[in-house]
Amino acid sequence: MEGPQADAVYRGNLPKLLDKVRAERGLDLGQYRPRYVERRVATRLRSLSLHTYRQYAEYLDEHPEEYARLIDALTINVTQFFRDPTVYELFRKDIIPEIVRTKLARHQRMIRVWSAGCATGQEPYSLAIAFLDGLGSHRDSFLLSVQGTDIDRKVLDVAKAATYPIAQIDHIPKTDRKYIDVLGDTFRVRPEVTRHVRFQYLNLFEDTPIHVVDVIFCRNVFIYFSREEQERMLQTFWASLARGGYLVLGRSERLAPSLSSRFELVSGRERIYRKPLKVS
Repeated sequence: MEGPQADAVYRGNLPKLLDKVRAERGLDLGQYRPRYVERRVATRLRSLSLHTYRQYAEYLDEHPEEYARLIDALTINVTQFFRDPTVYELFRKDIIPEIVRTKLARHQRMIRVWSAGCATGQEPYSLAIAFLDGLGSHRDSFLLSVQGTDIDRKVLDVAKAATYPIAQIDHIPKTDRKYIDVLGDTFRVRPEVTRHVRFQYLNLFEDTPIHVVDVIFCRNVFIYFSREEQERMLQTFWASLARGGYLVLGRSERLAPSLSSRFELVSGRERIYRKPLKVS
């Protein structure tokens, strides 16, 4: 037997390794094609001079920081504008109108959005654009605040500059490009968006979280934490969300079993959950 199939057999049981990743980090890698995962994992094996999935599993136990490198190899943590467009489409079509209805019924004017693990800022700006567009005729009726937080001060500096390589413009829908100014080989997010967005350093396990928020995006961040730490994060998000608030995770991430019964499922495909309007 020769070629990739022979290599896969030699390396051992890939599903068992993926079960381990799911058990230890709560990440479901089943959305990826098996051959793609095999190739990506193979790059990590070669870089570590390992030969089998069992050896790699043992290495993960001894070096938990390797989980983040594995996800890098799978390109899960790529940061871009409007990543997974269907998430934003669902927000514009269904969720933002529902937030507006709820706020009007409560006579509330403030809409607060939190991007936890915002990296270089594409997600918070995407959220601000989506909300400004989704609010439509109600835009002047509300005060929109989008808060991006991260533990890497260097990426926060990039986020605050709001200027990105022109190649990234391809991820922005053409109808939303009215919110940016092209500057040669870069583009800048316009002030009508940036004035709604703030960035700050925040350690989810040490610092005071943001309170009474309507939406939390924490996508593709869980890989950096153990299952126990993920549960602590989710407890924090639960406490931070206003009643009826929305939590959005990455597509490969799931709620901890202890928290799943406390949220309402909005979209299983997009990993969108809601804190009930009436909390017992």
